[in-house]
Amino acid sequence: MSGTLIALIILTAIIGGYLIDYQKNKLKMQSKNQQSDSEIEELRITIGKMTKRIENLEAIVTDDTFHGNNSEASAFSIEIDDHESIKENNRKTVAKKATMKGD
Repeated sequence: MSGTLIALIILTAIIGGYLIDYQKNKLKMQSKNQQSDSEIEELRITIGKMTKRIENLEAIVTDDTFHGNNSEASAFSIEIDDHESIKENNRKTVAKKATMKGD
């Protein structure tokens, strides 16, 4: 009878050890899952923001006014100022300033 009692005590200790290890592992996994859930939620928020930004950019690019279709001048007919007239205006401005300092 005492041998049976010793065997039951040993068996109970072994099973108890396994149950304690199981609970520890279960708690570790729950904490990892909570961290993963918070990271997943952050990623979902970021994806939502990025989706809105992409939709906004698509709306801008597909808008006719962006391409100049509604305006009189298209994107290919940009008027460029004559460089000679800019140079002449600069020369006149410098000459005026030089005459003002000379007086």
